[in-house]
Order: sequence, then structure tokens, then C-alpha cells
Amino acid sequence: MAIQWNEEALALSDLCIDLRRKLHRHPELSSKEEATVALIDQFLKDQGIRTQVVEHGGVLGWIEGGKPGRTVLLRADIDALPIEEEAANGGGLPKPCISEVKGVQHACGHDGHTAMLLTAAKLLQAHREGLEGTVLLCFERGEEATMNIYHIMKALEKAGIQPDSVFGLHVSPHTPAGTLQIQAGPLMAGMFSFHVRLQGRGGHGSRPDLCINPIDCYAAIGQALAALRMRTVSPFEPLTISTGLVQSGTKSNILPDTCLFKGTMRFYNRKVGLAFQAKLRHVVEHIAEAYDCTAHFEKLNAPGFPLNNDAAYAKTAAEVCRELLGEATVMEAEPWMGTDSFPLYLQRMPGVYAFLGMRNEARGITADVHTSRHDLDESVLWKGAAAHAACAEAFLKQPRPQDWKPNPLDLDTLFEQAGYLFPEGRD
Repeated sequence: MAIQWNEEALALSDLCIDLRRKLHRHPELSSKEEATVALIDQFLKDQGIRTQVVEHGGVLGWIEGGKPGRTVLLRADIDALPIEEEAANGGGLPKPCISEVKGVQHACGHDGHTAMLLTAAKLLQAHREGLEGTVLLCFERGEEATMNIYHIMKALEKAGIQPDSVFGLHVSPHTPAGTLQIQAGPLMAGMFSFHVRLQGRGGHGSRPDLCINPIDCYAAIGQALAALRMRTVSPFEPLTISTGLVQSGTKSNILPDTCLFKGTMRFYNRKVGLAFQAKLRHVVEHIAEAYDCTAHFEKLNAPGFPLNNDAAYAKTAAEVCRELLGEATVMEAEPWMGTDSFPLYLQRMPGVYAFLGMRNEARGITADVHTSRHDLDESVLWKGAAAHAACAEAFLKQPRPQDWKPNPLDLDTLFEQAGYLFPEGRD
């Protein structure tokens, strides 16, 4: 008899909401998630699930099926953001709970991600005898800032564990609450960051001719970078570039010595990203030279990997979730220019990352992620738990596509090429 994941997940809705609120009230920043790790580890052990706390990495849990078979990895990220949370959501209505930690907030839904996967773990463990293979639970630290995924993947490599597939969910404030967005191909962008300090020569504002004003230099660079995207990148290639920080000067009549600017560039085609990065460096250095400034690149990391869902597993996930939650619940996703660490799993195993809609205007749940008014529609979290469980069961039965090949690079080289700085504690 088929397992009714939807009915059983709905019955655990209160548990899922309670877990989410516990996590939301006590958020922890990247690499500081000690209490969060302890909560996850204890919850899994209480279900009879074997666990491993990976130093710097997070928590792994094993649900061994009643029959041998493949291994599917289910992943949730667990860290929070340095944001002071507001008590009201995007519509001005009171949130059901807010952070009790000053200056720290779960503003990207990781509390929801974790609660959904913990609830799914309880469901899967209850039905483990009917599973063909192993469900590997992965609760990842440091997704927002410190990329502790390295330690998770290193631990799996050392143990000789190579999952056959992977599934994950991210909440979306842009799509109707309770809907699932699943599609093959590009879903989230790759990115690189640039931090540039322009060195000029300061002086009195009355004699700019005796100074080298780095602000003038930055103004020229900013305009050139905007034009560079239009002149050198096909209009059919998604690519954005933005500067989010400019720091220079202290007073209106004092010309500064330096100007610091920081920004990001995002793309879906990594070859396009690499080519644009080279052009960016060329433009910055040559305009700086033309203005008699010197450009110091304090950061220019290698472009990260975009997120591309495997077509075969995306088809399976969509079919499973339509049957589980209804035809109208599942739709194709609009690609998002945000980034995630999930593409690094996809370099080693095929799989799917999907969005679970959270937008509910009647409840005021409209604010974007990474904002102080961000909120979740808790009433639909059970759907994410059901999707995790149902997709895990289906993926265990599905062989890898014959034409799928993992990235051949060793793990350290893979991370270096992705532009990540290794977290403290690297072997």
C-alpha cells in the first residue's frame, strides 16, 4: 500500500510549526550554530536515527531502509543572518514569533528548511522498513557566509559515501503559499564578489587640481561597468552587476585619499561569468590608471557555480509532488538571481532544488528574504515535509541518467575554483 505522505505530514503540521518557532526564536549566525546543531542532533536521536555531528560542518543522519539500494541526500541549511528583526511582517501584521537574539534573525527561511526536514525525517524513519536504500539527512552550517559545506562534503568523502541523488527546498516569498516550483535546468545564479580600493591623493576641496580624487575615478568606473554588461554580454545571457557599498571621504571640503567599493556579479553561464570577470578587472585597472589612481583588488573570488537541476530528477519530483499535493500546486519556477551552496552538491550528484511558496498577502507575508520583515506562512510547511519524504522515496527507486557525469575535480580544487575561502578548521 502506498504511503500517504501528504496525510501523515499534515498530521505533523503542529510539530513542524513548533520546531520552526524554536529555531526562529534562537537564531545563530554562520559557524556559530552550536545550540541549533544540538537541537537537530537530539531530535534525530529521539526518533532513533543514527547521527554524526561533523565538526564545522553540521549534522548528518542515516535512515536505513528495510532493503538495500541507493542513497539519496536531503539537505537543509541552518544558519541565520545579522539582521535586527521587526515584529511586524511585510503587510504590517504581527508575526507569530520573533527572534529573541538581538541583531540576529532567520531572514532567509533556514528555520523553515530545518523544521521541514526534521519533520520529514520523523516520517521517513517511521516508514524505514518500506524504503529501498538509505536516506542521508544533511543539516548544513554556514550557508550564508562561511560555506561550511566543505566540511560536510569532506566528511562524506572520507567515509566513502557517494549519494546517488540529492533533493532540497528553499522557501520563496515571491510565489503563492503552498505552491511548489520545480523545473529542470537553471534555477539560481553563480556569483563572484569584488572589493576594490582606489588609491588617489587627498587635499583641500578648493584645489582639486592639486589632488587625485578617487571619487571621480569611481564615478567613471561605475558608469563603465554598467555599459560593459550591455556592450559585451548577449541579451539572451542573464547577467547582473551591482555595487552595494561605496565608502570615501569624511567632509565636503576634504578630498579623500581612497575610495572603497564592493559589489557582486551574477550569471547562469559560468563561462560568461569568467569572461566578464576578466573584462571587469581590465576596465577597473585602466580607468584607474587614466585618473592617476591605483586600483587594489582586496577581493575578486573565482565565479561560483550556478544551480542547474537535473532534467530526469526534476521530472520525477514534479510528477511525485503533483500526485501528492495536486496538479495546481506544482508549477515551473522563474529563475532567481540569488545564490546558494546547493550547486556544490550538484557537482557530485544529480538532483533537484525546488521552491516552496510562502507569499500570503491576506496574512501580510510579502517581505523578501534578507529583510527585517521577512516571515513564513507556517500553515504550509507540512507540504515541504511531505515533498521531502515523497521525493526521497521516489529518488531511491530512480537510477542516475546514463549521460550524467560528476565534476572530475578533487574536492579541494573544486572549492578553490568555485571561489570559496576555506572555513577555519580545514584539514
